[in-house]
Amino acid sequence: MTSQPLSKNILIGNSVIHYSVLAPASSPISIGDLIVVDDTGNRARFFARVTGIGHGQQPVHGDPNGTSLIVDAYPIGFIGEDQVFRRPRIMPTRFSLVRMLGPEDITYLSRFMGEIEVGLMVSGQRPIPDLPVSIPARVLSQHIGVFATTGMGKSNFMKVFCASAINARTFGLLIIDPHGEYAAGLSSDFESRGLLHHPDAENGLSVYSIQNKNVRDELDMKQLLINHDDLDITDLTLIFDLSSSEREVMNLLTPFPGHDIIDFFTNEDVEALPSHIKTTAYIGDHQDIAQRVRSAGSDALRVVQRQIQTLVDISSVFLHQTETSVPSIIEDLLDNKVVLIDIPRMSEVAELFLLSVISRGVLHQYKKVVQSGRPGEDEPHRVLITIEEAQRVLSMESEKTGIFRQIAMEGRKFGVGLCAVTQQPKNIDPRVLAQMNTFVIMGLADRHDRETIASSAKHDLRILDLEIQTLDRGDAIISTIGIPFPVSCHVHRYEDYIETAF
Repeated sequence: MTSQPLSKNILIGNSVIHYSVLAPASSPISIGDLIVVDDTGNRARFFARVTGIGHGQQPVHGDPNGTSLIVDAYPIGFIGEDQVFRRPRIMPTRFSLVRMLGPEDITYLSRFMGEIEVGLMVSGQRPIPDLPVSIPARVLSQHIGVFATTGMGKSNFMKVFCASAINARTFGLLIIDPHGEYAAGLSSDFESRGLLHHPDAENGLSVYSIQNKNVRDELDMKQLLINHDDLDITDLTLIFDLSSSEREVMNLLTPFPGHDIIDFFTNEDVEALPSHIKTTAYIGDHQDIAQRVRSAGSDALRVVQRQIQTLVDISSVFLHQTETSVPSIIEDLLDNKVVLIDIPRMSEVAELFLLSVISRGVLHQYKKVVQSGRPGEDEPHRVLITIEEAQRVLSMESEKTGIFRQIAMEGRKFGVGLCAVTQQPKNIDPRVLAQMNTFVIMGLADRHDRETIASSAKHDLRILDLEIQTLDRGDAIISTIGIPFPVSCHVHRYEDYIETAF
């Protein structure tokens, strides 16, 4: 990209938060362009983003038609003589020369980028080949929101994000795939590639799958198993709408391990249990549980029994009495790998149950790591847990929050972050959105969704409302505390990225 001036002496605005630029009508300028104001008086470069374009009333010298444009731009920062990037708290000199980004500007802006490359920075409608957008890994435990309506390229973004995580190996990443598209790509698309096609998949990727042994052996996948003790009675809240009496039973059972609870409700007749109005003695193998729930109503006990049996049934393909993959999954995450849970054709209930079990194990282990410390480590391990359709478990009204709300509120202290993926950010609890320090926005037509994001983002995104509304498929606005201004990004096509970037 060249650094040609738009015209001479054209900065005409007089506000520290808004620039007005006079430009010839023939200038190839568009919404979202990054422009630079060269202020020789202050010996500074001011960076701004074009937010509006209209016809001017006065002619511009040198334009063959004698017409002009008035360009509105939002300042994003400036560089003084010390080469330090600062917020725009001073005004550039009026009539300073304005131009497009040049090579020196691109080199300077690249210093803000991190390790997790996702695409190329866009100025207006043009990707900048020499300026990849990379999210700093250090901000990932402070939670990410990925907001995309259907068809805007969310799945491609997530695969590119995973590919960069495999390459960087600076944090662990957990992702559950209930559609079977991330591991080997879509079978219906000949050109589609999955994470297993990544050149360094052997070292940086672990896939746990429910598919049959022949498929697992062919694709180098591990068998996914969880055992009875991985279950916590509070997992029922993720799957069922519990009444107050059923919640009482759940609370009574909280101290007991999963294998005892499953065995008790699978093998006992709750109708015959002693209660406060029955004097019969309990002669089964679970005296403590029977004594604990004797104050509960028989109707509630019957419902909880059915719920636990339902949970066991829907999990039968991966539920084992004693064997579990959870410790191995956590060890892979501590080794900064991408861990993909491949569960094609599984129900939403089974997906949420699995995600709850693994997330609880991760938070517990990472707490232990932080509290005990590992010799020679200055920073805690970081892990990012991805939740697809996050409004299911992170809405204000939902009672199905479980471990996820706990991670959202306190996970960053232990290096555990959430990546909440949703088409409906307006349905996410505002208290959870406020904890997210990185937003990836991939086209949102709904005004309420855009307003929700703008009110929660760490950067002012209100001025980018038109740009967000008109984003093309594969384009994104990324706002993160790791980069001092929101950036426009053209996300790499995953298949091209793994062929050329590694």
